[in-house]
Amino acid sequence: MSRTVYRNKGSKDNIVISIAGVHGIGKTTVFNLIRRHLDGNPKFKFFPERYRKIPPFPFGSKDKEIAFRSELHFLQQLVKRNQNIINYDERYNGRVIFLDRTPLCVLIYSKSLNLKEKDFQLILDHYNSVKWREDYIIYLTAEPDTILKRIIRRGSLEKIRREWNEEEKEYLLKIISFYNQFLLQKKEKNKIFIVNTENLTAEEVLKEIAEIITEISGYYFKKIVKPPQTQMSIKEFIK
Repeated sequence: MSRTVYRNKGSKDNIVISIAGVHGIGKTTVFNLIRRHLDGNPKFKFFPERYRKIPPFPFGSKDKEIAFRSELHFLQQLVKRNQNIINYDERYNGRVIFLDRTPLCVLIYSKSLNLKEKDFQLILDHYNSVKWREDYIIYLTAEPDTILKRIIRRGSLEKIRREWNEEEKEYLLKIISFYNQFLLQKKEKNKIFIVNTENLTAEEVLKEIAEIITEISGYYFKKIVKPPQTQMSIKEFIK
C-alpha cells in the first residue's frame, strides 16, 4: 500500500529561518519566546538546536580530542534535525520554520576550538555533504561584556555549562570573529538580518524579529489586547 502524504493546500514553499549568535546572546530565550507568542499557530514550526539535552562530551573543551568529539556529536544532531525538516517539507508547505542555531555554528565553534586540521577537515567535509535547509539567518549581536554578563547570570542556573569555558572572554571574542567571518563570506548576504540586542529587552528583540518575519514571509503579527486595561498584555498571532 502506498503511503498517504497529507499536505496543506497552496504552492508556497516553507521558509526556514535560523536564530544565530554566540552562546549567551539569548538565542534559545528568543526562540522560546517566539514559540510562546505564536501559541501553537499551525503556520509555524520550531526545531531545537539538538535533541539530546545533555551531550556525551562537554562543549568548549580545551582538550582537542574531546572538543572534536563534541563538535562531531553536535553536527550529527544538526544533520538529524535537517532530515526532520526535509521530512516536514514533504508533508506541509506555506509554513515558517524556526531553528535554534544555524548549521554554520558547528564550523564556527570547531574553528574557535583550534581543532587539529585533519579533524576540522573531517567536520567540514561532512558539513558540505549535507543539503542544508536554511533560507534566512537572524543574527543576534551585543557587546562582548554584555554577553559575558548574560553568560555568568545563566551559568549560575545551569551548572553543566560551567564546564564549557563559556566565561572566557578570549574564547568568546574568537567565536564572534569567526561568526562575522563566516556570515560575511556567505554569497547571499541579503538573507542575513542583524539584530543588535544591546540594551533591548526580550520583548523588544521579539518586536524587531516580527518585523523581519513580515518582510521575508508576508505574514504579520496581529496584536490582541487583553484585560486589565491598565496593564496591556500583548500576545502575538499571525493573521
